[in-house]
Amino acid sequence: MQIAGGLYRELCETPKWNAQFGSGGRAAAAVSALSPGSTLHTYARDESSPGADELSDLGVRLSRTHSDIAIAFAYFHPLSQPHIEPRPGSFPQQPPIHVSGDVVLRFGFLEGSAIVHAVRAIYDPQTAVRPEPFGANGSTAKRLALVMNELELCRYAGCTDLATAAAKAMSHGDRVTVIVVKRGVRGVTVFERHAEPNTIPAYYSSRVFKIGTGDVFSAVFAYHWGEAGTSAAEAADLASRSVSAYCETMTLPVQTDLLSSREPITGQAPNRIVLHGSTSTIGRRYTLEEARFRLKELGVEVLSPQLDEVPDSFLENAPSLLVADGLSTTEIRRLCATRSHQNIVILDEEQRSDIAALSDLGVTIVPDFASSLYRAAWPRASCRSLDSCGDA
Repeated sequence: MQIAGGLYRELCETPKWNAQFGSGGRAAAAVSALSPGSTLHTYARDESSPGADELSDLGVRLSRTHSDIAIAFAYFHPLSQPHIEPRPGSFPQQPPIHVSGDVVLRFGFLEGSAIVHAVRAIYDPQTAVRPEPFGANGSTAKRLALVMNELELCRYAGCTDLATAAAKAMSHGDRVTVIVVKRGVRGVTVFERHAEPNTIPAYYSSRVFKIGTGDVFSAVFAYHWGEAGTSAAEAADLASRSVSAYCETMTLPVQTDLLSSREPITGQAPNRIVLHGSTSTIGRRYTLEEARFRLKELGVEVLSPQLDEVPDSFLENAPSLLVADGLSTTEIRRLCATRSHQNIVILDEEQRSDIAALSDLGVTIVPDFASSLYRAAWPRASCRSLDSCGDA
């Protein structure tokens, strides 16, 4: 398989992460065992780098186009908006990379573009800011699959309704035959010509490491749909399972032996969550406000008694997320006493022994910020063992 995508430095503060992947590098690593000898076409300043050397060790071939621009993404946590250096738009665009092949996975670049000619092409623009139509730069394909999130598709097609956006994108002259829409905890919707949409679930994982999950999804989908010839729905399901495995292990290539045991996210997700925590320091208040903001991004209505006026009607039967930092054992036990224990998730980054004792009551205790938000936002009854499963 031919892959065109960026090879960028990635840093994260919590959990600690320091790697050279980017969309292209991660995709190539993800399918290196499935599609041995795949080629990554990318921009690079140096002939050798830690990320490139690791890809070579996985059997990935590299085709480099020289660029003096070295791009880095820095995250505070996996759900935060990354700081990108140098700032996008502050550097000149490089000459386009040219890629031809039977199966080509094309990602959007920050520093340039890829002109591809393929029998089957898979296009992930990687941005909701004026995403470039596939054929705008001269790219062609006999069959084209678009892989995007909801916002990217709506911006790509210029309308807000998902089904209408998919129909409009398929009406373009780019030979679009499949559109795969990533919808977070709600899974994936697959649109095909002359067929009803297919819904594919997201899958649990014991940890949620979100950096690069979209890259893994696009790569695995591209292999199964483009190279192995499976149906779009089956390819999307295998890609969703692979994302779950990557979230859990944070390693590549994808461990295919883990896919059959993935637990689908089913049932009714909560539409509101009560968020509790301490605001006694600026750091604790920031954590609480950040949790509220990111939960809202996941599509959940959130109110916190420490930050908001919360009506009694909102509290009724609503699950709770407790941020333990700054809360005493007495406060935590008091809050737990007001809710069904099965509806309580506690973020305990310090891994306190007094909180660990609450696990016997059925309370879910999570030591990682991003994972705790997903645990709170998932349906509570659909996972057979919340101690051993989570989401992608």
